[in-house]
Amino acid sequence: MLLSKDRFVDGNDAGRTRRHRGLLDGVLFCATFRKGNMKLHTAIVPAAGRGTRMRPLTSAVPKELLPLGRKAGLQHIAHELAAAGIQKIVLITSPEKEAILRGAFGDRDPDTGTLFVYAVQQTMRGLGDAVRCAAPFVLIGEPVIIALGDAVIGEPEPGGLTRRLIDACASDPRTVGLCVQAVPPEQVSRYGVVKPATEATDAPFAITDIIEKPTPELAPSRFAASGRYLLPYAAFDVLMQTAPDAKGEIQLTDALRELLLTHPGVAVPLLTGETRHDIGGWDSYYRAFLTFALSDPDAANLRRDFLQNPTVNKEPAA
Repeated sequence: MLLSKDRFVDGNDAGRTRRHRGLLDGVLFCATFRKGNMKLHTAIVPAAGRGTRMRPLTSAVPKELLPLGRKAGLQHIAHELAAAGIQKIVLITSPEKEAILRGAFGDRDPDTGTLFVYAVQQTMRGLGDAVRCAAPFVLIGEPVIIALGDAVIGEPEPGGLTRRLIDACASDPRTVGLCVQAVPPEQVSRYGVVKPATEATDAPFAITDIIEKPTPELAPSRFAASGRYLLPYAAFDVLMQTAPDAKGEIQLTDALRELLLTHPGVAVPLLTGETRHDIGGWDSYYRAFLTFALSDPDAANLRRDFLQNPTVNKEPAA
């Protein structure tokens, strides 16, 4: 059921309302991001998860709103996407988190002008189901960026990685694109791992498959998905036809594998100085917070004093 122009509440009905929403988007968003033969102006940010690994804190504060330096994680992501040319962000939320996220972001970012719309995933049925909730807000035929709400990219130039992903897919709007990072062999079982079609280097390279959480012996490479995707519009149709797994969840990886049977695929590696920060677990969140806090240019005195003697509680100089 489509309740308003900015709120969609049932991923199972996405197919029935997609065409109406796409035509309305065509009226509201005449100016689109163009690169090569591709038009793109929308990003989907799944943020409906319960944050169970970080309870009890996430029972009060969504993990996406936890601070990283001077901004919340989701603010870092929104500014990254705006810097990459994205004009509209579809936040996928849950019934419990919708009011909190709406209160935090409203309808438009005052700094970048990015429009926020909200789609509610009524039940947690996997990442693939979350993505298909956004279908009514994507212009028919256009590719879309997916930026996981608990994956914050630390990078020297905001939006640089996402822009490289867009550039790598620009020549063909059918392309399935993923940002990837090289991980140690013992860690491949934590991620979706891509199968290169050519030699994998620091430059974008072609891929033919992605395997979810393989063992080190069966992993097709050491390049793991890092929370940023560019999918063709056909992904929504594939997701509508993707069967639930044994847990009853619709997995995005299953849809990606189906798409890669008939669509070109490309992987864009993170470069030196770029880091994917997972803010969905305590250890990784602490590392991310310290990284952003210690890189704050206005905290030089605090960094020096704390690192020299972390047991002393000193007020920073005025």
